[in-house]
Amino acid sequence: MPTNPKADRNLRRAPTPAPRVTALVSLAATLILTASGLAGATTINAKSASQSDVAAAVASAADGDTVTIPGGTASWTRTLQVKRGITIQGAGVGVTIIKDNVASGQLISMTVPAGLTSRVTGIEFQDGGHGGRGGYANNPGLVNAQCADQRNGAQFRFDHNKWNDVFGDVGVDTILGVADHNTFISNGRGSFSIYANHYDGQPNGYDYSWHDPCNFGSANFFFIEDNTFTNTNATNQAFITDAVAGARFVIRHNTSTGYRTGDHGTDSVGRQRGSRCYEVYNNTMDGANLNKYIGGSRASTVLIHDNTISNYWSPAQFSLDAFRTFYRFPIFGGADGTNPWDVNDTTGGRNHNGIYFTGTVASSTSAGGLPTVTVSGNPNWTTNQWYGYVVRRLTDNCNSGTINYAEIASNNSNTLTYGYAQYEPSMSFCVGDSLEIRKVIHPMDTSGRGQGSILANVLNATPPPTWNDQVTGPSYMWNNGPETTLFAPSTGTIRAGEHYFNNTPMPGYTPYTYPHPLTKGLPPP
Repeated sequence: MPTNPKADRNLRRAPTPAPRVTALVSLAATLILTASGLAGATTINAKSASQSDVAAAVASAADGDTVTIPGGTASWTRTLQVKRGITIQGAGVGVTIIKDNVASGQLISMTVPAGLTSRVTGIEFQDGGHGGRGGYANNPGLVNAQCADQRNGAQFRFDHNKWNDVFGDVGVDTILGVADHNTFISNGRGSFSIYANHYDGQPNGYDYSWHDPCNFGSANFFFIEDNTFTNTNATNQAFITDAVAGARFVIRHNTSTGYRTGDHGTDSVGRQRGSRCYEVYNNTMDGANLNKYIGGSRASTVLIHDNTISNYWSPAQFSLDAFRTFYRFPIFGGADGTNPWDVNDTTGGRNHNGIYFTGTVASSTSAGGLPTVTVSGNPNWTTNQWYGYVVRRLTDNCNSGTINYAEIASNNSNTLTYGYAQYEPSMSFCVGDSLEIRKVIHPMDTSGRGQGSILANVLNATPPPTWNDQVTGPSYMWNNGPETTLFAPSTGTIRAGEHYFNNTPMPGYTPYTYPHPLTKGLPPP
C-alpha cells in the first residue's frame, strides 16, 4: 500500500509502418491481447466442476488462457493452486456451484506473475461444511490472490460471482485490481480481507506501505465496486472489509444492507503494521437498524464521501480508534506517554520533563461506571483539563498485577476517571500508590498519521534513530446523507481539525477513474 507507484507498463514500439493505418491497427490488436493476457491465449474446458478436473485443466493452461468450469455442483476438499495469469470461468451463478469442504488452507490460492492478470468469474461459492475446519478463513482468505510487488503489473479481478454465506473471506495481498458485480450474502461475517505484506517487493512490505503517502485517487489500491452485500443476521453487523499489513483499498458504488467497513491497527497483529489508507464513496448503505457504526478504523487514514446512508442508529458514526491507548500489545507495547514508538510530550509539565503531575492515591473506586482515583491534597484541577492525557501507576502496593496506565476520560478538582483496559483487568490502585500524568501527542500509526522511517525487518524491531518522524495526513468526511454521519474518535489522542475533518472535502482530491479499467480489460491509466 504506498509510494503509490502505478503498475509497470512495458513500452512497445509500433511495427514499421506499411501504411500508417495498418500500423495503428496492429498496435491496437497488440494492446488488446496484452490487456487480456497473452497473444494466442486458448480456452481449456474442465471435464466437470470437481476439484480434480479443474486442477487438471489449470495444470495444462498457459499464461493468458481461460479455464472454463461447466455447470454442476461440486464439493472441494483440496486447495486449487494457481500460479499462472489465467481466467477461471464458471457457467454462471446458480449454474456452477463450488462448495467449500477444505479442512485447512484456501479453497483457491492464486499467485499472479508479474505483468499478468488472473480472474475468477461466473461461480457461486457455498459452504459445504468446510471439512471440519474450526476457524473462519479470513487470513489470508478462502479465495486468495497475491503478487510479489504491487508495481510489477500483476492484477486480479473477482467478478460476477456469488459468495453465499461462505465460512471465509476473499483475500487479496499486495495485488492491485478490482472485485466487481458480485453478490455477497453473510450471516454477520466478513467479505474481504486485504493485506500488503509484499508491498514494494519487500518481505516486510507493510513497513514500506506505511512509509509511503496514501496518494488517494490513484490506481494503487484494490477496488471493491458495484457489488451487493446482504447480511442475514438480525443482531450483528457483517463486515465488507477487514484489513491489516499496510492495506490500501477503495469501497465504491456498492449496495449494502446490515454492513460496516473496518480494519485492524498496529496492535493485535504483532509485528505487522495496521491498515494504511482507504476510501469509501458513492455507496448505498442501509444499516438495517443494527448499529450506529457505518465503519471504523484502528489505523487507516480514510476518505468517506458522497454515500447514501440510512437506517443506522442516529447519529451514524465512523469510529477512529487507537487501541494501544488502553492495552499493552506485544511488539509495540502500549501508548503510555513513555513508549518511544509514540510521539510523547517530553518537555511539558511543571519541570518541563513531560510529567504534568505526580501524587499519592487517597482512594479509588470502580463501581457504577469507569474507574476513578482520588489523589491526596487539593490540586484544584479544572474540570476535564486532563482529558486525553495518561495516568500512570508508579507503584503497586496491593500487588494487583494489572496494567499500569490508562487514558483519562474526565477529571474534577482532585479525581481522575480513566478508561477500561478491555483485554485484561483494568488498572487498579491502592491507597498510598504513587501516580503521574503524562501526555501522548501522536500514537504510532494512528488514523490521520503516516509515513515515517522504514523499520528493520526483524520481529522485535527497535525505533530507528530518525523515528517519530511520521507526519499528519488527516481523514476527511463530506457530503453523506440523508442520515447525519460523523467521525467519532474513541480517544483524545485523535483530534478534530488535526487528525480528521467532518463535513470537509479533501483539498485537491479527485477520485480514481470509474469504472475500474480492468472491468473493461484495460490496464490502469
